[in-house]
Amino acid sequence: MVNSRRAIFYTFLTLFMAEVLGANFIQLGLVITLPMLANSMMQAFVWGRLSDQIRRRRLLIVIGETFAGVGYLIIWTNITAWTIIIGLTIIEAIWSMSNTGWSALFADLTSTTERSTLMGRINSIGVGGRIFGAALMGFIYDFPVPAAGFHWAFPMAAGIMFGSVIALVITVPEISPPPLTETLNTKSSESKPNWFERYPRKYLIFLGVWAFIIVGWTCYLSLFTFYLRLSLNLNSIEISLVRNVNSAVGLVAAPVAGILGDRIGRKPVLIGVMIVHAITSALYGFVNTLVGMLVVNAVNGIVRPSAHTVSYALVADMIPEAQRGELFGTYNAVWTLSFGSSPTAVGGTFATWRQNLNLNLGHPLEVAQIQAIFDTFYLSAGLVLIGIFIFGLTVKEPEHKTGEPPIRHEEEEIAIMDTLD
Repeated sequence: MVNSRRAIFYTFLTLFMAEVLGANFIQLGLVITLPMLANSMMQAFVWGRLSDQIRRRRLLIVIGETFAGVGYLIIWTNITAWTIIIGLTIIEAIWSMSNTGWSALFADLTSTTERSTLMGRINSIGVGGRIFGAALMGFIYDFPVPAAGFHWAFPMAAGIMFGSVIALVITVPEISPPPLTETLNTKSSESKPNWFERYPRKYLIFLGVWAFIIVGWTCYLSLFTFYLRLSLNLNSIEISLVRNVNSAVGLVAAPVAGILGDRIGRKPVLIGVMIVHAITSALYGFVNTLVGMLVVNAVNGIVRPSAHTVSYALVADMIPEAQRGELFGTYNAVWTLSFGSSPTAVGGTFATWRQNLNLNLGHPLEVAQIQAIFDTFYLSAGLVLIGIFIFGLTVKEPEHKTGEPPIRHEEEEIAIMDTLD
C-alpha cells in the first residue's frame, strides 16, 4: 500500500509541476530535495533515538502515516509549486518516523542469515504496489485532457495511507523485543562516546561511499518523466508503461538479489547492479522509440530493488543490536539525504547550466532542455562508476554469522511476518 501511494503521487509529480505549474529544473529538484532533507534529518536525530528509547515501532508507524494522510488533503486545497514543495517537506519530516519504525521492526525479527532473502521478498511485494499505482495514475493523469487528472492524486494517496494504518492496527500487534544483549561501551555516565566512537568504523565507511553512489545514481530522477514527454512525446499511459516495465523487472530482481547476497556476498551484488545502472543511464539518450526505451528501462529495473535489498542487508550486518533504531535511522537518513539532495544540488544545477549554455548557443528551449537532460544521464553514469571503484577498494563486508537464530517473539513474530508476506 505504501508503494502504491508513492507511485500514484510521485510518478507524474514533476511532469505536472513542469507542464501545469511552470516549474523550472531547480524547483523540480527542490520538490525531491527539501522533503528528503527533512526526512533524513528527523530520522537521524529524532525518530531513530526515540525508537530505541520507547521500542514501540508500530506506534511510530501509525502516527507517521496518519499525519501524512492529513497533510496530503491540506495541500489538495491549494495546489501551487511552492505549496507542494513546502507541504511535502513538512509531511516527510513527520512521516519519516514510520520509515524508522518499519526498519527497526524488521531487524528485530530477523537474523543475518535470512535477512537479505526476506527483504528481497518484501521489496518484491512493494514493487507490485508500485506497478499498480503507476498504472492507475497513467490512465487518470491525461483524462479528460493532458495533466487534468493529477489533482486526484492527493485524496487517493491520503486514502491509501489511512487504509494502511487500519490494516496495520488490525493485523500487526505491537512487538515487544526481548531485552538487549548488547550495550554501548561507555566508561562512565559522564563520558559519552562521540559520533565516531559510537558508530562502527566499517558502518561509517560504507555510509560515506554509498552516499556518493546514490548521488550519482539519482541525479536525473526528477527529470526522467519530463524527458519522456519532451523527447519521445509519450502520453501518460505510455509513460506509466515505461515506468512499470522497470518496476516489473524488480519483482524478480529483488528476491534474486537477496538470495545472491546471502550466497555470494552483498558487496559483489551491489557492484554488479551499479554497473548495470551506469550502462543503461548512458544509453537513455540514444533511444528514440517507445520500444527502445522499454528495453533499456527494463534492464535498469534490476538496479533499485536489488540495491535497496542488498544494501539494507549489508548495513544490518554491521549494526549492533543495541543501536538498531539509531543506526537504521542514520542509514535511512543517508539514503534519503543523498537521494533527495542530488536532483537539485547535482542534477538540477547541472541541467540548468547545460540548458542555459544551449540557449546561448541559439538552440530552441525544448531542444536545450532535451540536451541538458541527456547530458545529465552521462553525468550519472560517470559518478556511479567512480563510486563503485571507491566502494570496491574501501568497503569491507562483515562475515555472516551462520547458524545464528532469528530474534523471535513467538505469536507476535508470526503475525507480523504473515502480514509482510
